[in-house]
Amino acid sequence: MPKQYKLKGTSLDDIRVKAEQQYGPGARIVSAEKVTNPGIAGLFAANRYEATIEVPSQLAGNSCRSEGPERQQLRVSWEAHAGGEVRAAGEAHALQGPAIAALLEQADAAEMDMHRPEAVVSTASPDFAGILEQLGKEFRAPTSGAPVQGTLTALPPVVVGHAVPAAPPTAVPALAAVPAPLAGSGNLVILLGLGDDALGTALELSIAGGGFDVRTSGALTAFGHLHVTGRQGATAARAQAVVTGQTVLVAYGLGRQGEAVTHAADIATLAPDQLWLVVDAGRKAEDTASWIRALSAALAAERVRVDALAVFGASETGSPETVNGLGVPIGWVDGKPARVAVLGKVD
Repeated sequence: MPKQYKLKGTSLDDIRVKAEQQYGPGARIVSAEKVTNPGIAGLFAANRYEATIEVPSQLAGNSCRSEGPERQQLRVSWEAHAGGEVRAAGEAHALQGPAIAALLEQADAAEMDMHRPEAVVSTASPDFAGILEQLGKEFRAPTSGAPVQGTLTALPPVVVGHAVPAAPPTAVPALAAVPAPLAGSGNLVILLGLGDDALGTALELSIAGGGFDVRTSGALTAFGHLHVTGRQGATAARAQAVVTGQTVLVAYGLGRQGEAVTHAADIATLAPDQLWLVVDAGRKAEDTASWIRALSAALAAERVRVDALAVFGASETGSPETVNGLGVPIGWVDGKPARVAVLGKVD
């Protein structure tokens, strides 16, 4: 009677090689499962596979270190046909390329069934069917009446998230509500920062929120994080986040101070549901206010506004209250949620 064993590997091809080495060419994969490791705060996420191997009873007692005549005959047959149609003892080998591909497809389908929500994922999140429909439209060839590249088309309010009021920003009231990262499957929150400032804050927010889908965009890239480019990339990220039940948190790099304003159109294309600025309280207040005013004006022209401010370095300066002059409520300070929407002066 055939015996069954469990093997793990980074791919089905890896498992096939292990099965051949441990149990000989007579072994065959009878089932496989794709297992997703979410990583830590979205960092180093990876997939692996677990498969059930069936071994004929006459080979089950053999090992790679002790090969009898029958095992040796099978190995010769395997090696003689490497690269072509592999046969062992006159029968087709069960671990051929087409079988591997079929099992991989079955494993992916099983994983999708496992993660597919039974009902509406979140009343606060965009409709998944609408996201997929939008994604499909964006990949179709443009018609003669379609807008030229670089022209932004109107999206429904549920996707755009918010519009910009005509009035300029005013001072934040001392008792204003403290903003918090927008939760909900499929929501897209962007953190804007000079250089790589946004990435550290994004990881802090992810850990505090129980694990967001942290990605990069703009002039910032980071190992272990997917990079979002354009509306198609943002829509695809939303769709994936609906399946996994996460919020997409995009750390957007603005480059240097003088380059920040040039990213306004690209930021608008991503259509965030919530937009944060990440600033260093230790930088010269006039310099910070200068690039933020320029960027805010460019974003206003694209009908996008800044919702919240994340501040780092507040504990390392004697005048953290200078960030209050930016006119944006503070929601995050030095790795923790803010207690009030404005910072007090350090005596």
